Amino acid sequence: MNDEPQFSEADLAPSPEERAASRRHLIDRAAASTAALAAGAWAGGMVALGACAAPFVFRLTPAPYSGDAMTAAFARFDQLALGAAVILLGAEVVRTWAAGRRGVGPAARVRRVLAMVIAGCAAYVGLALTPRIAALHRDGVRRGEGELGMELERAHRRAELAGRAEVFLGASLVVLHVFTLGARRPELDDDEEADAPLPPGPR
Repeated sequence: MNDEPQFSEADLAPSPEERAASRRHLIDRAAASTAALAAGAWAGGMVALGACAAPFVFRLTPAPYSGDAMTAAFARFDQLALGAAVILLGAEVVRTWAAGRRGVGPAARVRRVLAMVIAGCAAYVGLALTPRIAALHRDGVRRGEGELGMELERAHRRAELAGRAEVFLGASLVVLHVFTLGARRPELDDDEEADAPLPPGPR
């Protein structure tokens, strides 16, 4: 009677834990890709509007039409930015769950903080700042003229500052989402401290 252990194809199949870890790994990568695309589109759109379109619109179009046109454009973009913020926050929730112990590192923590900050910027600009600027433009207020004009000037300055912050934060999030992608399969994390099996032969 042969007492040697018999191996079968089933012995080489991944365990349920390994399959679950593999699924989490794929989900983590999908969430990171989605977040990077959302942050990149957000930052790129802000550069296109603020640095490329706005200077030429204000230079070539007479007031108040230039202000009305750019306010309408930024109001539309604010809706996209709010949608991107929701995607970023949702991706952070998914990545925190999928990454497990790898999600507690410093880079992942910074990434989560930046996602909350940029979402706060989107909410402030889209729900408070841009509607106020639009209301002042509708009332015929001109920047720098009178008390309301000074308020409009301050609102524009805050919007420009928030736009620069969103570009920086968006670009930083793209880098962090790429940087925090695990090169190893997640299931290896649980086994990294386990003893390696001894080679066959006499002990």
